[in-house]
Amino acid sequence: MKLGFLGDAIDYWKGSLFLRLQNRGILKDFLVDPMLTDPEDWHAADFQVYANLLQTTPDQILRHKTKLQENRERYFAEVIHTGDLFVDPNTGIGLGYVRHAEKYIRVEEVHQLLGEKLPRILCIYQHVGREKTIDRVNKLITALAEFSTGIYCCSYETPTVAMLFASRKQNRVQQVKECFKNYLGRHGDMRVRLW
Repeated sequence: MKLGFLGDAIDYWKGSLFLRLQNRGILKDFLVDPMLTDPEDWHAADFQVYANLLQTTPDQILRHKTKLQENRERYFAEVIHTGDLFVDPNTGIGLGYVRHAEKYIRVEEVHQLLGEKLPRILCIYQHVGREKTIDRVNKLITALAEFSTGIYCCSYETPTVAMLFASRKQNRVQQVKECFKNYLGRHGDMRVRLW
């Protein structure tokens, strides 16, 4: 997350997804890792706005001692929370070499945050760019599956962005799928997919 993006329409969309899932009791012990690319620019009031937009509270926003761009391994080791988690990279999951690594979360970091036995839901923001959302999400799901087995995913897709919900527990992502498909009715098949 970059401070200059705070308050854009995507933040409202993210917040509406999380509010619905929290109200239905699907997200539990939920925290947010903003993956700040410019942490020195953020003030307490900015974290309050961010929390408001995501339909959370400021105490649900993780604060890191280590900057993402300084030491990724130490940064992610600071995430000791075991409940549900949203990671908010500027761009999403990076596949292969990426020019600005701080804008992405890597496939292996997704697996690290999921752990081997944690029942958590890991929510991951994904910007799409020039390709079709369905094509980008398919590539991401393939990369996650090739790295390690035992990950179940649900995606909520729009023409420009997607939210991935990953878990080691199939029933958790099934709940996410059912929640959004029920909400969207006949439009659910166009927006929500499960792997």
